[in-house]
Amino acid sequence: MDEVLEIAYDPARSRVEVRREGTVAGFVEFGLHADAAVLAYTEVDEVHADPLLDAALALLRARGYRIVPLCPRVRGFLHAHPDRQAGVDTRFLDAAHTRRGERDEDPDPGAYLVAG
Repeated sequence: MDEVLEIAYDPARSRVEVRREGTVAGFVEFGLHADAAVLAYTEVDEVHADPLLDAALALLRARGYRIVPLCPRVRGFLHAHPDRQAGVDTRFLDAAHTRRGERDEDPDPGAYLVAG
């Protein structure tokens, strides 16, 4: 039987969540600035990443926001799915906008954290 996922828009926490059986399985955080939704951070496993990011992008676009993908996980998703780039400020998909220590081909910023 296929897993049933719920996508929830939580404006109070500035995030879109994917829920499995009522439990949060992942989320993408965003900030709103004028007509833009700035996607800044994503926490989700590989199994739920595509459904979450696809739904979050569609939901924010449907609310009239231009998408600014600062999160490397979101950028990686958009590189892998160019058909989902409608409404995306593609200037932020360029490698020049990748922060130090992150690589677009490996969009997990946690892989570059060093315990201090």
